[in-house]
Amino acid sequence: MTDFFARIAIFFLFFGITSTIYPQKTEWKKLLSPVSSNLTSLSFINDTTGWASGESGIIVKTSDGGRSWQIQNSNVSSFITDIHFIDENYGWAVTVSEIFPFNNIILKTTNGGVDWITENFPDSSALMRTIFFFDSLHGFIGGSYIAETIDGGSTWTQATIDSSLLSNYPVYNFIFYNKQLGYACGGALDIAGVIWRTTNSGKRWSAQGVSADQVYDIFIFDSLNAISLSGDPEGFFGIAKLKTTDGGLIWINEALPIFGLSFAIDFRTVNEGWSASGFQLLSSSDFGETWTGKTIPDSAIIYDLQFVDSLTGFAVGADGVILRYVPRPASVANETEPLTEFKLHQNYPNPFNGTTKVLFQISDLPAGRQGFRFVNLKIYDVLGNEISTLVNEEKSAGVYEIEFDGTELTSGVYFYQLKAGNYIDTKKMILLK
Repeated sequence: MTDFFARIAIFFLFFGITSTIYPQKTEWKKLLSPVSSNLTSLSFINDTTGWASGESGIIVKTSDGGRSWQIQNSNVSSFITDIHFIDENYGWAVTVSEIFPFNNIILKTTNGGVDWITENFPDSSALMRTIFFFDSLHGFIGGSYIAETIDGGSTWTQATIDSSLLSNYPVYNFIFYNKQLGYACGGALDIAGVIWRTTNSGKRWSAQGVSADQVYDIFIFDSLNAISLSGDPEGFFGIAKLKTTDGGLIWINEALPIFGLSFAIDFRTVNEGWSASGFQLLSSSDFGETWTGKTIPDSAIIYDLQFVDSLTGFAVGADGVILRYVPRPASVANETEPLTEFKLHQNYPNPFNGTTKVLFQISDLPAGRQGFRFVNLKIYDVLGNEISTLVNEEKSAGVYEIEFDGTELTSGVYFYQLKAGNYIDTKKMILLK
């Protein structure tokens, strides 16, 4: 707890003096919160059910999309640094005891948080900050190092990390694309921001220095493309945009003309991204290429955010603040930003396991004309056989996102084709199970 908020204090001390905020319209609404303690971690499994955690052992849950929240008994009173759920029942959290011997405590629930069981992490000399599970048995914990369990946390084995001067820096977060490819991120203040990469389900990791300060989160677009933001807590340097286009082998560092931090990053659609940056939210509408700052309702301070789908997002922060994303009306967006072309985007994630999303754009009709265009979006296999029809109706100009469920299909290559007016485009998607 002390380490986390010490960094925040440094950031606000310097940044609050040296920077200027340029207010932008926000799309976030403040929700009624049952607590006043700082909330720093979110875990939603769908658009209605999610948990938030933070200092003083606080865990709160919503089952109605944030309209109401219930405080759960975590059985601890120390700062919970991370919380992670895989479904409506199984969840984990991690904290450090505030009394001697200051050991790590892992919290586990099998009934959605009605009951939380606490267990000490076996290495009393380690400081663990983040936890992640694929299923009820296979998971990872990170901090002083990365450890893996395959028996639900009964035993933990330290993972192998390729020898590097950066290998032993603190780990703050895990982000997996699938069970093979994943990243961990972290680092040390004023020394290095580090990203660890695994391609064999976490059995071995390699570490790479990517920035001057810690990296707290990564968003993965697909198996090749991912993005992160790393800021300077002292406010002397701008935020660093970190991108990879080769699956994490190389990360490109580009300075942005914005000062701040990035505690969490997520994308509402393939184009629209958001970052929790303390006293402001950062937003991008171009695949993360450029970012702008947006003020937060009631000048709240935000530490984490998560989008469940293109219409549902949540954020949490200081003094128990909870926000929900409120979509802008399509008509307003179209009035201010006329759509001048058709466009079919690459599905994401890709490759995918189970479900994936397809984003497409329908242009405005020529000047002086009003109405709709007939739109057809279909899925085909490699032999050209029609698998599914996702859209087959008239639609007005706008940007649309459709989810495709391939859970009943076999692994392989598939194609999706958009027809709208005279526009036709086809793209490839890969289903991996």
